[in-house]
Amino acid sequence: MYYDFWNLSQAPFSQQQDLALFFESELHEEALARLLFVAEEQKKCSLFSGPSGTGKSITLKACQQILTRSPWQCEYLDLLGLEEEEFLWQLSATLRLGPAQDTPLPQLWRQLTDCLTGMQLTQGRLLLLLDHVDQSRLESLHAIERLLHSGTQQFPSLSLVLAMDDLNSARAERATRISDLSIELAAFDAEMTENYIQHRLSLSGCADPLFTSDAVAEIQNASQGIPARINQICDLALLAGYEQNLNEIGIDVIRRAVREINGTPAHFNRISEVIQGV
Repeated sequence: MYYDFWNLSQAPFSQQQDLALFFESELHEEALARLLFVAEEQKKCSLFSGPSGTGKSITLKACQQILTRSPWQCEYLDLLGLEEEEFLWQLSATLRLGPAQDTPLPQLWRQLTDCLTGMQLTQGRLLLLLDHVDQSRLESLHAIERLLHSGTQQFPSLSLVLAMDDLNSARAERATRISDLSIELAAFDAEMTENYIQHRLSLSGCADPLFTSDAVAEIQNASQGIPARINQICDLALLAGYEQNLNEIGIDVIRRAVREINGTPAHFNRISEVIQGV
């Protein structure tokens, strides 16, 4: 709704996992290099962690895209809320094994075992990027351990990357025990946040900075350098700037946007009212 006002070709701070908007910061570049190392060195299992919203999912997808040009077969699976049978069915479908909707669990395991055996005989290599492992059902973690054990003993061509947010959970402790490499993705510092905002604006057709330096500093403070929060704040601030016919976004607009996000809106010029009126 505000694209034309700010001379933008698209929403610069969309929360969608669009690789075209991927910002390869020094942190993401290092994480991506380590993920590729997992593939090249055939590490059996690696733990990919970081606070929610730092960009683990899109980094996994960037890794998958890069590996399309390699001998590796790389597959991405989101385990959010999945139990064991759902996870194995999704995996079988992703590997194009043709599971029926009612394929029983033992048969799913046999399909996967046969697939991995064939891959070993042909010297194939498979990297599974498993996202939101800490938000899957406990049975899925059991299945991952079983799959990893099978791969370790019989199918050395299989490598797993387990992505999770919370490292203080019991599941994270179990994942740590079975992993042989840890990859961490931290939040942005102030300079990275500024570069991230301008990168997103540039890709959306705006070469000029729309946020004042004070506004960027406030965004860093409010978001704690988490890209997903930066997106949320900036998107709402651009909407407010459009509503007020501003030339740039200052610190007051950012503070008002943050209050709206936190559920404590200002008593006048509420951004939520602008959204409701559109």
